[in-house]
Amino acid sequence: MRLTAFSDIALRVLLLTGAAPGGEKLTTRAIAEGVGAPYHHVTKTVGRLSGLGLLASSRGRTGGVSITPAGLDASVGGLLRELEAGSAMVECESPDGQCPLDRGCRLRRALADAREAFFRELDDVRVRELISPRQAGPVMVAIGLRPPEPPGSSAAGAPARIP
Repeated sequence: MRLTAFSDIALRVLLLTGAAPGGEKLTTRAIAEGVGAPYHHVTKTVGRLSGLGLLASSRGRTGGVSITPAGLDASVGGLLRELEAGSAMVECESPDGQCPLDRGCRLRRALADAREAFFRELDDVRVRELISPRQAGPVMVAIGLRPPEPPGSSAAGAPARIP
């Protein structure tokens, strides 16, 4: 199964904002740079994730985007199920799909079952379990932030901006 680009970007946005030191707010532009996706796509994704209560965003000079507790606790399977809803795996699933074998097709049901099994496998995986300071560190530096501190570090609470 292949995820849509939207779901892929959404997962990257959650992982990056989850790794932000001290829950620091990131600009949408910094997120786009950090996840390697076009700004417009990231803006749309941030809007959807904010609407789901997984991100908090605020406008203005001190605004930005941060992950919420619900975002950290979100089930990856549940999130993908929500984001992938309506995404056709094969042409016959799309509203304008044309397949001469459509009548009595068993493939569609088998694919739907396989998709649900995929999501079910990820239902117990939480976003917080996938966040890795080691993985996000170089990205944080590239977008002008200090890398996240490893768990148990004594430098917690230090300012996140690099002078």
